[in-house]
Amino acid sequence: MSSTRQGYNRLQIWTHWTVVILVAVQLLVAENMSEVIEAAEEGETVSSATSALGALHYWLGIGIMIAMLGRLGMRVVLGAPAHSGATHPLQEFAASAVHWLLYIVLLTVPISGLVAYYGLADVGDIHALSKPILIVLIGLHALGALYNQFIRRDGTLTRMIRAAD
Repeated sequence: MSSTRQGYNRLQIWTHWTVVILVAVQLLVAENMSEVIEAAEEGETVSSATSALGALHYWLGIGIMIAMLGRLGMRVVLGAPAHSGATHPLQEFAASAVHWLLYIVLLTVPISGLVAYYGLADVGDIHALSKPILIVLIGLHALGALYNQFIRRDGTLTRMIRAAD
């Protein structure tokens, strides 16, 4: 869904960058949760730092899930700015596909993590596979934004930095 607006509002921008920061930290501390889970399964203990970082992973995941539900709600209600008029339809499709895949992954990963944590351990394997998928999607998203901003010079990145309202 897109609209005739030229950019995103302050709340959409704030939520976007909050999710960026949360995901970046999440990717850095994820292994600690794996260590906590493995130690629990083997009846061992982990260091207090590993335990704290595992807990951080848990709570950041919940934060990402809540923020993404908010982003999805805003996207449905407010839409998104239309692509530049000179954008090739295939490029528009790719941009939309990456955005929606990011929404799906950033919602399903925390849910799968919670399901794995609270008893369905096999889901943890699926949850762990999400990291490379997420990194690829983030890379595609960032490269697309940078390409549009600096090669095509269509102001794409500016729309997620400067509020339209």
